[in-house]
Formats: sequence, structure tokens, C-alpha cells
Amino acid sequence: MTCMPTEDVEFHEAIKEVFRRYPEAQSKYALSSLALENEMKIDFSQKVGVSRVEGDSIITEFKDRESVVRMQLCLKWNFDYSECLHWIEAPE
Repeated sequence: MTCMPTEDVEFHEAIKEVFRRYPEAQSKYALSSLALENEMKIDFSQKVGVSRVEGDSIITEFKDRESVVRMQLCLKWNFDYSECLHWIEAPE
């Protein structure tokens, strides 16, 4: 890896230890940064990311929470699992 996190080192070490303790989770989960969403000033109390696959790309749009009414599966939760930050539409 060419760019290891330099911030929150203790936090990242703790996360690595959790993955070591639960190796079956390593292929199902990943730690994700919200750097791009923060750069875009996304207010997750008002917006939610909705993604779709197009070929070999994942397209994410941020929509008003109230406007998203289809069945969804949550991809990213906030730190305590009280709010979904990023959805994908459920297969029909």
C-alpha cells in the first residue's frame, strides 16, 4: 500500500486487530474514509448516497433522504449503526 493513514493511527491499529480476530470478515468489509463526502460537504442527515453498477463502474449520487423510496440495502453505516450513509437499490 503506497499511502498508509497517518491520522488516527491508534484507531487504525484497533481496526486491524478486529480484522485479525475475525478473518472471515476481511473479504466482506473494509474501512472507508468519508474524505470525498466531506470535501463535497454532504450533510448525511439530509442526503444519502445511492449507488448503481454500470459496467465496471460504481456510480454514486447523493439524494434527499425523503426522495429515496425504493427498496434499498445499506452499504455504509455511521460509526454506531444508527444511520445509513450509503445505499444500493435492492435487486428486483
